[in-house]
Amino acid sequence: MKQLPSKNLAIPFAAYGVVIAAIIISKAAIGREYALLLSAGIMLWVPFLLDRGAVDVLRFDPMGLVRGAAISIAILFSYLVFLYLLSAYLGKTVRFVEPTALFVLTHLLAIAFPEEFFFRGYLQRTLGGGWGAIIAASVLFALAHLLVICVFSGGGYCAQNVLTFFPSLVMGYLYMRTGNIWSSVFFHFAANIIYLSFRLA
Repeated sequence: MKQLPSKNLAIPFAAYGVVIAAIIISKAAIGREYALLLSAGIMLWVPFLLDRGAVDVLRFDPMGLVRGAAISIAILFSYLVFLYLLSAYLGKTVRFVEPTALFVLTHLLAIAFPEEFFFRGYLQRTLGGGWGAIIAASVLFALAHLLVICVFSGGGYCAQNVLTFFPSLVMGYLYMRTGNIWSSVFFHFAANIIYLSFRLA
């Protein structure tokens, strides 16, 4: 993975602020559904505007994707085992809600891909690409979810939005380990689908 330590860290942080502000304003101005598409467009456009190496981030590496997918499957399988053990301990059941095709496509094309391209492919890379960059990008990722979903939209589940910090560390690690944005996109997409489809009841 080509790392791009930024000499001027103000640029990625300013880009982050602009992106989050644009998402918040668009949700208030045009509604959630249209804002989701606009947000995806903004997160894809900003790296191309600010970073000449953005095209390289999209390079497809089949072996990197396979390695990332293997790690992702192991982690997500462990999560499901934990969920079932927790449900047995609490005397609850795990209910599977089958996602629709639109739901799956939306999470892949309008959420997982643009968020990974911006947070990992741009922010993490411009912040240096190492563990410090992974942690910084993960803090910004969790803060974005907290601000966009909880604070400014009046949505619930504030604690859950803060906890996005932890899967973000996994996504950052996958990007650093494989040098392939598609491995972190795979994990992000699969984690969202599994988290939203398997629920305690």
